[in-house]
Amino acid sequence: MGFSLLSTLRNRHFHSLLGNLVTAFFNVLSFAILVRVLSLNAFGEWVLFIATYNIMDQVRTGLLQSGIIKFYAGVEENTARGVAGAAWYISLALTLGYVLLSAIVYVVAYDRFNDTWHLFIGWIGILTLLSLPWNFASWILQAEHRFDKIVQIRLIQNGSFLVLLGILFGLHRISLPNVLYAYGLSMALASAYCFVFRWTRVRTMVFRTREHKVALFRFGRMVVGSMVSSSLISYSDNLVIRTMLNPAAVAIYSIPQKFMEVIEIILRSFVATSQPTLSAAANRKDYAGVARAFCRYTGTVSILIIPFIIVLIVLTQPLIIILADKAYLGATDIVRIFLLSAILWPIDRFIGVTLDMINLPDINFYKNFLKLLLNIICDVAFVYFFADVRSVALSSLLNVVFAAAFGYYFVKKHLDVSLRDIWTYGWQECMALLNKLRNKSAVTK
Repeated sequence: MGFSLLSTLRNRHFHSLLGNLVTAFFNVLSFAILVRVLSLNAFGEWVLFIATYNIMDQVRTGLLQSGIIKFYAGVEENTARGVAGAAWYISLALTLGYVLLSAIVYVVAYDRFNDTWHLFIGWIGILTLLSLPWNFASWILQAEHRFDKIVQIRLIQNGSFLVLLGILFGLHRISLPNVLYAYGLSMALASAYCFVFRWTRVRTMVFRTREHKVALFRFGRMVVGSMVSSSLISYSDNLVIRTMLNPAAVAIYSIPQKFMEVIEIILRSFVATSQPTLSAAANRKDYAGVARAFCRYTGTVSILIIPFIIVLIVLTQPLIIILADKAYLGATDIVRIFLLSAILWPIDRFIGVTLDMINLPDINFYKNFLKLLLNIICDVAFVYFFADVRSVALSSLLNVVFAAAFGYYFVKKHLDVSLRDIWTYGWQECMALLNKLRNKSAVTK
C-alpha cells in the first residue's frame, strides 16, 4: 500500500495535475477576494489588464517553451546548455523589448489613457521582466520532467500573491495600485526562489550559438502565432464587451472564465505530459504511435471532463454566489454556454499539440488565426444586433465547433485517426484507470 501510494505521488502526471490545481486554487481565492472588494468597473479594468499581460507572456512562452522541450529534452549536456543559453538570449531580448515598448506607449499615448491605465502601462513591461526567471525555470523543468519543482514555483508565486492580498484586505488598503504592486512582488519572490535553487540555467547564456537561436526561433514563430491567436480570442471578447457595452459587463463575463478553470486544469495537465510523448513518436517517424497517442489523450480527457461539466451546469448558480456574489448571477447563461462548448475543448487542444509535434505548426496557426477572425466578426455583429453579453458566449461556441472541424480535417489527412478510435482508446484508458483505483482500494481493505 505504502509503495503504491508513493509511486502515485511521484508520477509526473500527478505532479503536472497538482501544479495546475495549485495555480487554480490560489487564483480562485485571489479572484474571490478581488471580485468582492473592488467595484464592478475597477474589477473590469483589472481583468482587462491581466488579459493584456497574459498576451505578452504568451508570446514569450509560445516562442520558447515548445522549442525548449523539443531541442533540450534527452540531448547531451553540451547541446542542452547551448539550447538553454540561446533561449535565455531570445527571451531576455524580447522582455527588454517589452519594457521599452511599454515606456514608449506610456509617453506617446499618455493623453489617450486614464490614470488607472497610466499605472498599468508603466508597470506591464516591468512585470514581464520580474516574471522571466521563474517562467524560464518552469520551461526547463518541464523539459526535464521535474514537475514536482514546478509545483513549488507555483506555490511561491500564487501563494504569496494571495497572502499579500490578505494583508491588504486586513489593513483595508486594497486598491488597484496596491493589487498591482502585490502582483509584481509575488513575481519577484518566485524568480528569486528559482535563482536560489539554480533552476533558471541563466549561466548557460555563455554557451549560446547562432545555430540554436535560429532553430528555436524558426520552430517557435508559428507556435507563438497559434498561442497569441488563441489568447486574443478571450482578449477580443473583453475588448468588444468593454467598448460596445461597459466595464461592468467585462466583470460579468469574467465569471465563466473562472468556472472553466476546472476543465483547464485537466486539459493543461494532460497537454503538458503529452508533448514529450507525441514529440518522441514523431521524431522516430512512428506516425502510428502519434495517432494512438492523439486518440488516447483526446478520448481520455473528453470522457473525464463530462462528469465535471454536468455537475457545473447543475450547480451553476450556487457556485456563482460562492465564487462572487448574487450581483453576478447574470452570468448564469454565459457559464452554461461555455460549459457546453468545453465538450469540444480536448479535441481542439490536442489537435493543436499534435500538429505542432508532427512539424505542422503552420496549420495550427491558420486554425487559430481563422478562429480569432471569426470570433471578432461574430462578437461585433452579435453585440451590435443583440446588445447582450450572452451573444459573445454564443460566438465562442461557434468558434470551438469551427476549430475542431477544421483541425480534425487536417490531422486526419496526415494520421490514421477516426472519431471511433478516439472514443475506443479513451474508453479503454478510463477503464484501465478505474481498474487501477479498484485494485488499490482492494489492497487498502
